[in-house]
Amino acid sequence: MHFRPAVPADLDVLNQLELDCFDSDRISPRSMRRFLKRSSPIFRLAEHDGEVLGYGLLLCHKGTSLARLYSLAVSPRAQGQGLGRQLMAQLEQAAEVAERRFIRLEVRTDNAAAIHLYQSQGYKIIGKRAGYYEDGGDALCLEKRLHPAHPQPENLPFFSQTTPFTCGPAALMMALHHQDHGRPLDRNEEIQLWREATTVYMTTGLGGTSPFGLAAAAARRGFEVAVWASHLDVPFLSSVRSAHKRDVMTLVHESFINECAQLQVELAVKQLTLPDIRRLLDEGWALLVLISTWRLNRNKAPHWVWLVSMDDDHAYLNDPDTDEEYDRRDLDNLFMPVRLDELNALTRYGQQRYRASVMVRRR
Repeated sequence: MHFRPAVPADLDVLNQLELDCFDSDRISPRSMRRFLKRSSPIFRLAEHDGEVLGYGLLLCHKGTSLARLYSLAVSPRAQGQGLGRQLMAQLEQAAEVAERRFIRLEVRTDNAAAIHLYQSQGYKIIGKRAGYYEDGGDALCLEKRLHPAHPQPENLPFFSQTTPFTCGPAALMMALHHQDHGRPLDRNEEIQLWREATTVYMTTGLGGTSPFGLAAAAARRGFEVAVWASHLDVPFLSSVRSAHKRDVMTLVHESFINECAQLQVELAVKQLTLPDIRRLLDEGWALLVLISTWRLNRNKAPHWVWLVSMDDDHAYLNDPDTDEEYDRRDLDNLFMPVRLDELNALTRYGQQRYRASVMVRRR
């Protein structure tokens, strides 16, 4: 058996392999072409005497140490010969070379053979997705760690933002629900939090949420809250050309600052360091951090995530920005491992390298 990277000339044979191997949830020819053209996936073929008998496809997202097994296919003519195991070994070796420390995957709950294959290779069940497949079938979520890492907490909440401008509310909802399971985790609360915490710092469209607006919203719900930021002035004011919009931003910001004072929210001009993160997590704080999405998807946008945990090598983030079009699913963004040196770069936004974090915990 010969293993090699897939190339665009393999498109037709891969499309036929999809038809031979799967009755549903096939990779479309358009998506297959896209994967073959991109440089980031790890795409390996298995050949014997020039015939392609299987493939494995790992997706690797920028800025993280995570890879996701998107698809594994073995031709009916080659099943029962251990080819699936060989393909998995090839993918894992390539993932380590690419400095990926975690591999995750989904598999149908009724696919006993595949579940046995993955578990025999060291994959552990970390969750379940109801109605995940086209026909309504459920999926198990599995993970293999190629490097020692902090364990994922059980029943870790996740909420995918439903609009482009509600990352802050979605991140805050997850953090509050983790601290108090009675807190809602639904779209009504997402929009309500946005209404309470929004400012206007986008050059077009609807505004996102400021650290001070999020802090006030959390404090209103009875949580102890603190904000650390590079400065306590209006965030991103210098990037807005419209004098009218700057006036509105300033007015909203001053209202948030006054409300934080009334609600006894601690506001500090201070930047979050790695030792700070370790101490605050040990003290029971949930940490929302503002990041720049440039290192994740090459979009220069401020974005809120929940920093769940940290070990000696990685921080683990719940990122609410899932996007099927770009192959980012819950499994990619839940407990997402980011190297600590990468975290330091992620948490600085814009030319001013603005940093902000919101800390919440139950009183």
